[in-house]
Amino acid sequence: MMSIDRTQQITATSLPELHQEMTKRTDKSSAQHASSSSHARACTRVSLSNQVSDLQSDTTQDINYSRLESIKSALAAGELPIDTDKISQSLVQEMFQLS
Repeated sequence: MMSIDRTQQITATSLPELHQEMTKRTDKSSAQHASSSSHARACTRVSLSNQVSDLQSDTTQDINYSRLESIKSALAAGELPIDTDKISQSLVQEMFQLS
């Protein structure tokens, strides 16, 4: 379970207004970085349940990170062969199993 305590009121806004506000905040943040300790800031406090904390500290090594990195590198270099027929067959097979 995760809980979030907000110290600011949330209001509805449009996407362009949100983008404009975030641009203003970014500009202000870089200008006020030196004096930020003297200004009170609104913040969000997040607390995680024990289950989430346990997942984050899991050391069972379910993922082979060296293999993952080699796949990422091959994919980025365009050297990873992708069999689209095999992928589509697997998707169709899984779709029929869900029915």
